[in-house]
Amino acid sequence: MEYTNLGYTDLKVSKLCLGGMSFGSAAWMADRQTSIKIIKKAIDYGINFIDTANIYSSGESEKIVGEAVSGYRSELVISTKGGGKINDFVQGFSRTVLENELRNSIKNLRTDYVDIYFLHTIFDTVDFSDTAKTLSEFVSSGKVGYTGLSNFAGYQLAEFYTVMDMQENIRPVIVQNHYNAVYREDERDAINFCNKHRIAYSPFSPLAAGFLSGKYRRGENTETTRTRTYPVMKSRYFSNEDYDVLESMEEVARSKGISVSQLALAYILNKGFIPVIGATKPEYLDDDIEALKIKLGKDDIAAIEEKYKPHRIIKGTAGY
Repeated sequence: MEYTNLGYTDLKVSKLCLGGMSFGSAAWMADRQTSIKIIKKAIDYGINFIDTANIYSSGESEKIVGEAVSGYRSELVISTKGGGKINDFVQGFSRTVLENELRNSIKNLRTDYVDIYFLHTIFDTVDFSDTAKTLSEFVSSGKVGYTGLSNFAGYQLAEFYTVMDMQENIRPVIVQNHYNAVYREDERDAINFCNKHRIAYSPFSPLAAGFLSGKYRRGENTETTRTRTYPVMKSRYFSNEDYDVLESMEEVARSKGISVSQLALAYILNKGFIPVIGATKPEYLDDDIEALKIKLGKDDIAAIEEKYKPHRIIKGTAGY
């Protein structure tokens, strides 16, 4: 396993982050027993960065992670998220809601603290000043090591960073946003902002929710368990322009003797980002680890990116 500093800090994290969105009871997810096997295999591979959220399977993902990492906690970097919509009565970014959510997350994870606490999304109507103060108090209390932001548009990221820095004298250390070879809109501003301020950029959905797994072909049936139970996938991908990129990637992958999914992950890694990988079977991690060895040249990157067309901006909903 290869490791890198988390943004501007000296905290060492693996270059792959294991995501917990696929841990739970839905038809496309890994059940509890399988999830624990996946987590333990990831740890055996040297992955020390595990990410989850309180809204993933209504807290079930956090509980699975907490059970699986028992005995390894001090060796791992654990992140979770708050601010998502749990139900019509528990949602938002108020101090009361976030305090309660953090308390429940720590309990679910069987720990005393989380290394990174993300805001799962944000809205322009939120009082950034009050929310920044709440996050600062979490850090001061020792319950949170660092703060992260997820599903933030570039202008929101810049504004929230400024409020945190000037008002609370703390800064977010990581941004977890939607980015992959068929959705690159963060290149407009968010990635540049992260690079300037040494904030780690950690893309979720590096395989485009499976679109870049190699199982889909233009003009063929796209119905799978994942697309049926996660309909947002079809609204985000499967356009003709997406297939143009996918087919270019298939050519590059064939020339290198690797799978499209490995190439999709290597594309993220070669940009210096920390992809959040998901797995529903332990053996899927084997391909992910191999992607760390794949080096892409300028011509490879150009071939992957050549046919990309700008997308409409997709805002993460975090349950809303």
